[in-house]
Amino acid sequence: MDVGAQALIWDRIRAARRAGLAVLLVSADLDELIGLSDTIRVMLRGRLVGTADPATVTPTELGSAMTGAGADPEAADAVGEEIA
Repeated sequence: MDVGAQALIWDRIRAARRAGLAVLLVSADLDELIGLSDTIRVMLRGRLVGTADPATVTPTELGSAMTGAGADPEAADAVGEEIA
């Protein structure tokens, strides 16, 4: 999508948040997720494995959580919740 369309979508997401609506944002753009989110939930292999605060998380930390880099897969499975 072009830059103008992206800006319009981001404005609509922000307007929905201001109106008190819930917005589910799925994106591979970590800066976009951090910039538009109030709360970030991380999924790995169909399980919730973490929560990140967009005010403090870095793209590197978020990317590591999303890929399981440096994490013990068994520990992630023990902490994660099944997504049905």
